[in-house]
Amino acid sequence: MEAVKTFLEAVGLITTAVSILLVLATAVGWALGIAPLMYRLGLGRWSRKISIAAESSVYDSLKTDLIDSGVFREKNIQQISKTTLSKAKDANLMLVHYASFDENEIKTIISNKKSSAGMVVYFPDFSPTNRIPDDVSKLINNEPHSVLVNFRGRLINDILVTLLSTSYEKK
Repeated sequence: MEAVKTFLEAVGLITTAVSILLVLATAVGWALGIAPLMYRLGLGRWSRKISIAAESSVYDSLKTDLIDSGVFREKNIQQISKTTLSKAKDANLMLVHYASFDENEIKTIISNKKSSAGMVVYFPDFSPTNRIPDDVSKLINNEPHSVLVNFRGRLINDILVTLLSTSYEKK
């Protein structure tokens, strides 16, 4: 009887030790996996600027959406208009309203974009008769860190993902 009791105590001690080690390993793994993302998100939210390329009426609406989401502070949002397309060279994160520009202006924005910069192209008027020309679509697709969005509700999500994927220094 004493041997069974000793055996059960040993098994209990071993399973408790293994459980504690698994919980600790899970906590450390989770912290190491999520901590860099949280740091990037916090850093991006606090200091990253987003440039909205759009005509004034659309710019105001998109800016309001970004501020209301709580992701960006108002002072970190700037506009790129038809007369200031060269500002795309300085942008690290851009939201481009496709309908605000003609095809050549869109190509100019894309060619001015830094390869490390994120770009979300908003094209809400998608229909079988109204679509982005194939050559422009290919240009957008060939750019790193770029996404084409046609639903307003997806904008914040795609901007956040782009923010996370471009808010670190490459070593």
